Amino acid sequence: MTRENLAVVVPCFNEALVIGRSIERLREWFPSAAIVVVDDGSEDDTLQRAQAAAAGHALVQTVRLPANRGKGVAVASAVPLVRSRAAVVVVDADLAFGRTTLERAVDALQAVDVAIGNRRHPDSTYGVPVRLFGFLYRRHLLGLLFNVFVRACLGLTHRDTQCGVKAFRATAFQDVMPRLTTAGFAFDLEVLLIARGLGLRVAEIPVAVTIETGRSSVRLLRDGLIALREVGALAARRAVGEYRRSRLARPSAKGGNER
Repeated sequence: MTRENLAVVVPCFNEALVIGRSIERLREWFPSAAIVVVDDGSEDDTLQRAQAAAAGHALVQTVRLPANRGKGVAVASAVPLVRSRAAVVVVDADLAFGRTTLERAVDALQAVDVAIGNRRHPDSTYGVPVRLFGFLYRRHLLGLLFNVFVRACLGLTHRDTQCGVKAFRATAFQDVMPRLTTAGFAFDLEVLLIARGLGLRVAEIPVAVTIETGRSSVRLLRDGLIALREVGALAARRAVGEYRRSRLARPSAKGGNER
């Protein structure tokens, strides 16, 4: 799988502080890649800053959704824009996962259909200032608890379903994304349920994470309740067999992207 025939999809919501710099970095790291920035109805000037960074660069596209629909909708909206590429990497707008991690994800597609980052992999590394040790510890603990919950409810065995870097062979991206029914926090989980149902090969890769700020878009109480609801909905769909290969093959399975 070549790094030259790559698309990078960057879903973002209220990322005005970082999106311009992130686009510049992605252009530097992957000069021949198509970069698709999807603004998920931001309330700040994310779109304007993305457009300014994209100006004059034919390989950088910006898309704005008219309202905040969720990460799943944002990523799925990029499907028609990356059809000519052999591989697709989805990465968070702050680029906490650097060039080496993205290259490792693409290289893993030589042997698998989907590669997902695993922040708890024995070979993963963190770069974090001392003042953010507490933030990292709390996030790590919450991630472990959520992973236990996910394993119990959905039977997924991956150790880090929510990592902000995922790579797909183009065919896998086009097979999985139109089948999504979950737009929000559980989007990552449904991607893996669909991939498993379709018989796609999924590998976890180590990542190098750099944390520069304790800023987070996650609000524990509100987003925790939403996550419980969404995981419950996925568990119900799984219980009635919606993620079996026979069900996923039906045309009606490609409805998608509802809250």
